[in-house]
Amino acid sequence: MVVVIVVMVIGMVVVMVVVWAMTTMMVMEMIMVVLVVIVMVMLVLAVMVMEMALMVVLVVMVVVMVMKLMVVLIVKVMVVVMELVVMVMLKVALEIRW
Repeated sequence: MVVVIVVMVIGMVVVMVVVWAMTTMMVMEMIMVVLVVIVMVMLVLAVMVMEMALMVVLVVMVVVMVMKLMVVLIVKVMVVVMELVVMVMLKVALEIRW
């Protein structure tokens, strides 16, 4: 039982790191990953004895992955919007100059 939990936690951390590496390396992302890992470890330690540990870990994994994807999507959208704004501003500035 304990071995299964440990393996799942390690797998979880690996997945998190991979997803994080695929996205932009941002401070917020780093902080979030660290926090998530800490919370995971605390949860697992808190319920190590019970069968419920597996369920908790699975639920937390799903929630975390969804949150992660949401954050990534929001960041990506914000970056695109910023780029568009900058492009428009540059275009306007150039037109004013000419």
